[in-house]
Amino acid sequence: MKETLFGAVRAKASFEVQFTHSEEREGARVKHAFSVTWKPEDAKRAEKPCLTLECVKEPLDIQYQWHTNCHTDRALKPNWACLQKSKISSGAPIQVFYNDAGMNRLTVALDDCTTLIERRLGLAEEDGMLGIQFVIPLDGTGETNRYAVTLWLDETDCRYEEAIRAVTRWWEKKYPPMNVPEAAKLPLYSFWYSFHQAVYEQEVEAECARALRLGLKTVIVDDGWQTEDNSRGYAYCGDWQPAHAKIADMAAHVARVHAMGLKYVLWYSVPFVGKYSEAAKRFEGKTLDFLPNMGAYTLDPRYPEVRVYLIDLYKRALVDWNLDGFKLDFIDSFRMAENTPAFAEGMDYVILEDAVRRLMVDVMKTLTAIKPDVLIEFRQSYIGPVMREFGNMFRVGDCPFTTSTNRIGMVDIRLLCGDTAAHSDMLAWHVNDRVENAVCQIENVLFSTVQFSARLDRVPEEHVKAIRFWTEFMTREHALLVDTPIYAECPQMLYPVVRAQKDGRAVLACYERNYLVEIPAGLREVILVSANAGRELLARFSESAQWNAVVRSCTGDVVREETLHLDGVVSLPVPECGLIHLTRV
Repeated sequence: MKETLFGAVRAKASFEVQFTHSEEREGARVKHAFSVTWKPEDAKRAEKPCLTLECVKEPLDIQYQWHTNCHTDRALKPNWACLQKSKISSGAPIQVFYNDAGMNRLTVALDDCTTLIERRLGLAEEDGMLGIQFVIPLDGTGETNRYAVTLWLDETDCRYEEAIRAVTRWWEKKYPPMNVPEAAKLPLYSFWYSFHQAVYEQEVEAECARALRLGLKTVIVDDGWQTEDNSRGYAYCGDWQPAHAKIADMAAHVARVHAMGLKYVLWYSVPFVGKYSEAAKRFEGKTLDFLPNMGAYTLDPRYPEVRVYLIDLYKRALVDWNLDGFKLDFIDSFRMAENTPAFAEGMDYVILEDAVRRLMVDVMKTLTAIKPDVLIEFRQSYIGPVMREFGNMFRVGDCPFTTSTNRIGMVDIRLLCGDTAAHSDMLAWHVNDRVENAVCQIENVLFSTVQFSARLDRVPEEHVKAIRFWTEFMTREHALLVDTPIYAECPQMLYPVVRAQKDGRAVLACYERNYLVEIPAGLREVILVSANAGRELLARFSESAQWNAVVRSCTGDVVREETLHLDGVVSLPVPECGLIHLTRV
């Protein structure tokens, strides 16, 4: 059997297979579970052994879409222009179709988040119908002859955030997330944009002391510690020994930072072995590709000795240097190249994604056995449900100085990743910029764990004052800001208002001028943040009440205190990038 119809879903294979199907309904949500078996010899004969799941829906009241890599583009597209891919280290197999009011109209997802899956979800120009298609490769090597997957179709009339979170909770049952210690959720300092590769121990320790005085409790030392070459690139990665001219004794250096009261996280580019490294010689012929622009090879984790090498590196660093965590970078660079062999002697895995998962499973087992609260940072786009098993800090992809991109990435991670700590990309700004513009960057990522990367020894005192105020605010309110589910209005407008509320308290940040902020009923305390909103906030209060109001500038100075009667639509004067703290009388 190559093709059959199961209710609204058509399943077809590129070779002879046997299908079984079951269906579970809960209101407007249906889970289609498929099991496929085949004869290995049939798969071997197929040019491209794969399974395709298809269904067609009327696109009623659908204007936009959301997926893990949509970034600024939320447009509903024709089917020929909407090809998405997901794998263990990039994105996730989910697509949400919603209307102008942000209400879910159709959410589709798969529970297989490890396989490299193509999906095409878009409108057919011929009849205006919404087509949904997942193409799933099946191993044609004869090593396996069975595959199971569940397709999630949810037409529940709920907010789009809730539709995403329902899928996230479903994934968590199959891919249990890594423990998230408290330190993963508190503002920290990163050395990347501020120092780049010039991470010399004396300067690093001096900056650590300045970070501590501002209330930051963790530092991330990035690329550069392993090489004396500061010209960027990755030609000297792979051996992972401290450059003596920069850090003479890593254990002693880390101990001095610990003595200040800071945790220490160290950067590694996981797949890369630079062309000048001893590791490149050691693993010659056991790489996936050479990247000329990087000056480095990417290791092939299908070889067990490659995985053992990487695991031992991190284990020794954790034990010998007493690190608190790792920034494990470029995991999405594990990919097959045109000339990469499909299989070779010495490999114990055929499928690359399976080997990547095995690597990460073994890394986490090893590290958490030593330090259960170890910190692990991953970067977009390897922030999917499987990666939550191996990391507890998911950072927005690189967007230096780009305020809105950081906000969009922050919200997308928050929606997708449940309780895993969502981190902003590192914040940096020119030392001569206005303090309001520096604060605007902070406010745009208020509902994430903020990573600062401005040179604290160079920014003006007014900037330092602002960092201290907002760090104290985010630390004090982190249970509300980062532990409470957020609501992000108008995703097609890139989240002009973001809200978190719990137990009668709420923080709302407005990111657009002249945008009307809705204040829900029943609140006793409201903090309104004017991020990008100019010098006034427009708000609609759903119930009449008296409020004590404290208005603060962007640096935290109190500029006005008063009692206000607020009812319906009101204009609230506020300093640029300031806030209003309302307490119900």
